[in-house]
Amino acid sequence: MRAVEYVTLRLPFHVVGEGAKLVYWTAWLSRLCAHRLLEHVKRAPLLADLSQYSFIEVSRRLCYDVLPNRRYVDGISTLIHASLQSAKALKVNVAELELRRWLLFQSEAEPRAKGNLNIHFTNRDEVSVLVFDRDKSSRRITIEPVLTKGYAKLVEALVDRALRKEMGYPARICVTNYGESLEHLYGELQVMVKYDLYLEVMRRHDKPLGDNIAGVDVNVDRLNLVVIDRGGEMVWKYTAKFPHLTARGYPRKRAWSVIGEAIHSVLRNAHSHGASVVAVENPEVVGYLRYYWAKSGDRKSESYNYRVSIFRGSIIERIAWKAPLYGIRVKYVNPRGTTRSREHVEVMRRYGLDKHTASAYLIALRARRGL
Repeated sequence: MRAVEYVTLRLPFHVVGEGAKLVYWTAWLSRLCAHRLLEHVKRAPLLADLSQYSFIEVSRRLCYDVLPNRRYVDGISTLIHASLQSAKALKVNVAELELRRWLLFQSEAEPRAKGNLNIHFTNRDEVSVLVFDRDKSSRRITIEPVLTKGYAKLVEALVDRALRKEMGYPARICVTNYGESLEHLYGELQVMVKYDLYLEVMRRHDKPLGDNIAGVDVNVDRLNLVVIDRGGEMVWKYTAKFPHLTARGYPRKRAWSVIGEAIHSVLRNAHSHGASVVAVENPEVVGYLRYYWAKSGDRKSESYNYRVSIFRGSIIERIAWKAPLYGIRVKYVNPRGTTRSREHVEVMRRYGLDKHTASAYLIALRARRGL
């Protein structure tokens, strides 16, 4: 897997009155741009083969009359280009793509503009946002995102460096809910923070306590940890369960909060039992459609398995960028044979382990052999 470059902070906010209408219409105009771009790609599929730079140039010509702001047009075209590349990698017919029901707009990092020109932190608690009305007239409003205690220091460090023109940050406004009359609107400010800064501010341990190896088996309802020594003997095992997260309708934001706590619990256990390396399966996922999905009535099982693999892959990504906070480095192993193999059955019988803990042991053992 590629190295982590950014960590995304998700900060909720609430606006009322005129501000709610302006955020909504800016997101709606961005969505109209996305519709126009997608329809052009369907009529001219060769557009999907353009480089990102060339695709953005085409998008500016096609969409500036819809949303008269180059940075917001660039943001939407970047999202669509990435989705088209993922669709090609997954061999999904571009003609079958449809927009999901999202409302958002985004602007790329600009260090010289004190971080971001369109979506700009004026201080730790306030963000100035360029918005458009339905008649495409523009103005600026201020939103006040809610900072969790854990991220307050990180946002403060980001804003301080951005205001000194030392660092930029990509930012996105996502609409999550709104009233019928648009008198109020709930949203999420998503800010991408450079990983180096994240580690600098959030690190909990500078180095490991020992030289053991941890293996983590990731499933949609639990994380299983096994720590082994360099001789391959089991030192510790631990399971963090979250079965209720798979229930239909469970809030996505709350789910990721629970998963985040489970990841920290697993990494705390790994660190306290002397792990210097944590091994996880290397998810063989070439890309995914964050804002699109293909229409197909005969791929239900494939779609389900695909979404599960993406969910597991997202958890593995989070383990990877949180492990260095505990002074632990990450090693990826080939997942083949860690869940269905003769060796897996033998490990279950020899140590009296359940199938998930046995998988975690094999993942750790495979990492040991490669060190």
